[in-house]
Amino acid sequence: MPSKQKEVSIFSDSKLKYKQSNIVSPSLLQRFLSWLSEWLFGNVGYENINRTRTIIIWSVIIVSFTIIIWLLSKTQLISLIKPKPKATSFNFTEVTEDLNTINFELKITDALNINDYRLAIRWHYLKILFLLDKKQLIVFAPYKTNIDYTYELKKDTYVTSYKQLSRIYEYIWYGQFSINEISYTENAKGFNNFEQQLNV
Repeated sequence: MPSKQKEVSIFSDSKLKYKQSNIVSPSLLQRFLSWLSEWLFGNVGYENINRTRTIIIWSVIIVSFTIIIWLLSKTQLISLIKPKPKATSFNFTEVTEDLNTINFELKITDALNINDYRLAIRWHYLKILFLLDKKQLIVFAPYKTNIDYTYELKKDTYVTSYKQLSRIYEYIWYGQFSINEISYTENAKGFNNFEQQLNV
Protein backbone atom coordinates (compact mmCIF):
# COMPACT_ATOMS: atom_id res chain seq x y z
CA MET A 1 0.00 0.00 0.00
CA PRO A 2 1.52 3.35 -1.07
CA SER A 3 2.21 6.00 1.48
CA LYS A 4 0.02 9.10 1.81
CA GLN A 5 2.69 11.28 0.27
CA LYS A 6 3.00 8.95 -2.73
CA GLU A 7 -0.75 8.96 -3.20
CA VAL A 8 -0.92 12.75 -3.16
CA SER A 9 1.99 12.93 -5.58
CA ILE A 10 0.35 10.52 -8.02
CA PHE A 11 -3.10 12.12 -7.98
CA SER A 12 -1.69 15.61 -8.21
CA ASP A 13 -0.24 14.77 -11.62
CA SER A 14 -1.97 17.01 -14.21
CA LYS A 15 -2.14 14.12 -16.68
CA LEU A 16 -4.61 12.36 -14.40
CA LYS A 17 -6.97 15.37 -14.19
CA TYR A 18 -9.67 14.66 -16.75
CA LYS A 19 -12.06 17.32 -15.53
CA GLN A 20 -10.77 20.66 -16.69
CA SER A 21 -12.48 23.97 -15.97
CA ASN A 22 -12.56 25.82 -19.28
CA ILE A 23 -13.34 29.53 -19.02
CA VAL A 24 -14.59 30.83 -22.36
CA SER A 25 -14.69 34.60 -22.78
CA PRO A 26 -17.85 35.97 -24.49
CA SER A 27 -17.56 36.84 -28.17
CA LEU A 28 -17.83 40.36 -29.54
CA LEU A 29 -21.42 39.65 -30.70
CA GLN A 30 -22.40 38.35 -27.26
CA ARG A 31 -20.89 41.38 -25.58
CA PHE A 32 -22.74 43.67 -28.01
CA LEU A 33 -26.05 41.86 -27.40
CA SER A 34 -25.54 42.10 -23.63
CA TRP A 35 -24.74 45.81 -23.85
CA LEU A 36 -27.71 46.54 -26.12
CA SER A 37 -30.03 44.41 -23.97
CA GLU A 38 -29.00 46.33 -20.89
CA TRP A 39 -29.44 49.65 -22.73
CA LEU A 40 -32.90 48.72 -24.05
CA PHE A 41 -34.35 46.80 -21.12
CA GLY A 42 -32.26 47.81 -18.15
CA ASN A 43 -30.80 44.38 -17.41
CA VAL A 44 -29.16 41.45 -19.09
CA GLY A 45 -31.18 38.27 -19.07
CA TYR A 46 -31.86 35.37 -21.38
CA GLU A 47 -35.27 36.71 -22.46
CA ASN A 48 -34.00 40.25 -22.95
CA ILE A 49 -31.08 39.07 -25.05
CA ASN A 50 -33.49 37.06 -27.21
CA ARG A 51 -35.70 40.12 -27.62
CA THR A 52 -32.68 42.21 -28.57
CA ARG A 53 -31.62 39.60 -31.14
CA THR A 54 -35.15 39.63 -32.64
CA ILE A 55 -35.15 43.43 -32.83
CA ILE A 56 -31.82 43.41 -34.65
CA ILE A 57 -32.94 40.74 -37.13
CA TRP A 58 -36.17 42.55 -38.01
CA SER A 59 -34.37 45.89 -38.27
CA VAL A 60 -31.91 44.39 -40.76
CA ILE A 61 -34.76 42.85 -42.78
CA ILE A 62 -36.72 46.12 -42.93
CA VAL A 63 -33.68 48.22 -43.84
CA SER A 64 -32.63 45.71 -46.52
CA PHE A 65 -36.14 45.63 -48.01
CA THR A 66 -36.26 49.43 -48.06
CA ILE A 67 -32.90 49.65 -49.83
CA ILE A 68 -33.99 47.06 -52.43
CA ILE A 69 -37.22 49.00 -53.15
CA TRP A 70 -35.25 52.23 -53.42
CA LEU A 71 -32.76 50.68 -55.83
CA LEU A 72 -35.57 49.21 -57.93
CA SER A 73 -37.27 52.61 -58.10
CA LYS A 74 -34.11 53.99 -59.70
CA THR A 75 -34.15 51.40 -62.47
CA GLN A 76 -36.54 50.38 -65.25
CA LEU A 77 -37.47 47.23 -63.31
CA ILE A 78 -40.01 49.21 -61.27
CA SER A 79 -42.20 49.41 -64.36
CA LEU A 80 -42.80 45.66 -64.01
CA ILE A 81 -44.26 46.26 -60.54
CA LYS A 82 -45.75 49.72 -60.90
CA PRO A 83 -47.73 50.15 -64.10
CA LYS A 84 -47.67 53.43 -65.94
CA PRO A 85 -50.65 55.67 -65.28
CA LYS A 86 -53.46 55.08 -67.74
CA ALA A 87 -54.16 57.77 -70.27
CA THR A 88 -57.55 59.18 -69.45
CA SER A 89 -60.02 60.65 -71.88
CA PHE A 90 -59.02 64.18 -70.98
CA ASN A 91 -55.27 64.10 -70.72
CA PHE A 92 -52.86 65.71 -73.14
CA THR A 93 -49.77 63.60 -72.49
CA GLU A 94 -48.73 63.86 -76.13
CA VAL A 95 -48.57 67.66 -75.98
CA THR A 96 -44.84 68.28 -75.66
CA GLU A 97 -44.75 72.02 -76.36
CA ASP A 98 -44.81 74.68 -73.68
CA LEU A 99 -48.41 75.96 -73.71
CA ASN A 100 -47.14 79.53 -73.71
CA THR A 101 -45.47 78.91 -77.07
CA ILE A 102 -48.55 77.43 -78.76
CA ASN A 103 -50.47 79.71 -81.11
CA PHE A 104 -53.93 78.30 -80.45
CA GLU A 105 -55.67 80.47 -83.02
CA LEU A 106 -53.26 79.26 -85.69
CA LYS A 107 -53.79 75.63 -84.64
CA ILE A 108 -57.56 76.08 -84.82
CA THR A 109 -57.31 77.80 -88.22
CA ASP A 110 -55.05 75.04 -89.58
CA ALA A 111 -57.55 72.40 -88.47
CA LEU A 112 -60.43 74.29 -90.07
CA ASN A 113 -58.50 74.68 -93.33
CA ILE A 114 -58.44 70.90 -93.70
CA ASN A 115 -62.04 70.59 -92.47
CA ASP A 116 -60.96 68.71 -89.35
CA TYR A 117 -63.58 70.14 -87.04
CA ARG A 118 -62.95 67.57 -84.32
CA LEU A 119 -59.30 68.64 -84.11
CA ALA A 120 -60.37 72.29 -83.99
CA ILE A 121 -62.61 71.55 -81.00
CA ARG A 122 -59.70 69.80 -79.32
CA TRP A 123 -57.53 72.90 -79.69
CA HIS A 124 -60.38 75.01 -78.32
CA TYR A 125 -60.53 72.79 -75.26
CA LEU A 126 -56.78 72.86 -74.68
CA LYS A 127 -56.89 76.63 -75.05
CA ILE A 128 -59.42 77.04 -72.23
CA LEU A 129 -57.25 74.82 -70.01
CA PHE A 130 -54.33 77.10 -70.82
CA LEU A 131 -56.39 80.21 -70.00
CA LEU A 132 -57.64 78.72 -66.72
CA ASP A 133 -54.05 77.92 -65.79
CA LYS A 134 -52.93 81.43 -66.78
CA LYS A 135 -55.67 82.90 -64.58
CA GLN A 136 -54.36 80.64 -61.77
CA LEU A 137 -57.71 78.91 -61.38
CA ILE A 138 -56.14 75.51 -62.12
CA VAL A 139 -52.65 74.10 -62.45
CA PHE A 140 -52.38 72.48 -65.87
CA ALA A 141 -50.76 69.04 -66.06
CA PRO A 142 -50.97 66.70 -69.08
CA TYR A 143 -52.13 63.73 -67.01
CA LYS A 144 -54.99 65.49 -65.21
CA THR A 145 -58.66 64.84 -65.96
CA ASN A 146 -61.65 67.15 -66.20
CA ILE A 147 -62.65 65.96 -62.71
CA ASP A 148 -59.28 67.09 -61.36
CA TYR A 149 -59.77 70.53 -62.86
CA THR A 150 -63.37 70.69 -61.63
CA TYR A 151 -62.14 70.21 -58.04
CA GLU A 152 -59.59 72.97 -58.55
CA LEU A 153 -62.13 75.48 -59.81
CA LYS A 154 -63.71 77.44 -56.99
CA LYS A 155 -66.17 79.73 -58.75
CA ASP A 156 -69.53 78.12 -59.55
CA THR A 157 -69.89 80.07 -62.79
CA TYR A 158 -66.63 78.68 -64.10
CA VAL A 159 -67.40 75.15 -62.91
CA THR A 160 -70.75 75.00 -64.70
CA SER A 161 -69.39 76.34 -67.99
CA TYR A 162 -66.29 74.18 -67.76
CA LYS A 163 -68.34 71.01 -67.24
CA GLN A 164 -70.47 71.79 -70.31
CA LEU A 165 -67.42 72.38 -72.49
CA SER A 166 -65.77 69.22 -71.17
CA ARG A 167 -68.81 67.17 -72.20
CA ILE A 168 -68.74 68.71 -75.67
CA TYR A 169 -65.05 67.93 -76.03
CA GLU A 170 -65.41 64.37 -74.78
CA TYR A 171 -68.43 63.70 -77.01
CA ILE A 172 -66.79 65.07 -80.16
CA TRP A 173 -63.17 64.00 -79.72
CA TYR A 174 -63.34 60.71 -77.86
CA GLY A 175 -66.78 59.76 -79.08
CA GLN A 176 -65.23 60.05 -82.56
CA PHE A 177 -68.38 61.58 -83.96
CA SER A 178 -68.00 63.41 -87.23
CA ILE A 179 -69.21 66.99 -87.07
CA ASN A 180 -69.82 69.40 -89.91
CA GLU A 181 -69.14 73.10 -90.14
CA ILE A 182 -72.54 74.02 -88.70
CA SER A 183 -72.06 71.79 -85.63
CA TYR A 184 -68.55 73.14 -85.16
CA THR A 185 -69.73 76.76 -85.32
CA GLU A 186 -72.41 76.11 -82.69
CA ASN A 187 -70.00 74.39 -80.32
CA ALA A 188 -67.19 76.89 -80.91
CA LYS A 189 -69.47 79.67 -79.64
CA GLY A 190 -69.48 78.03 -76.20
CA PHE A 191 -65.68 77.97 -76.09
CA ASN A 192 -65.39 81.58 -77.31
CA ASN A 193 -67.97 82.77 -74.76
CA PHE A 194 -66.06 81.02 -71.98
CA GLU A 195 -62.83 82.70 -73.09
CA GLN A 196 -64.58 86.09 -72.88
CA GLN A 197 -65.94 85.15 -69.47
CA LEU A 198 -62.41 84.42 -68.25
CA ASN A 199 -61.23 87.77 -69.67
CA VAL A 200 -57.58 86.75 -69.71
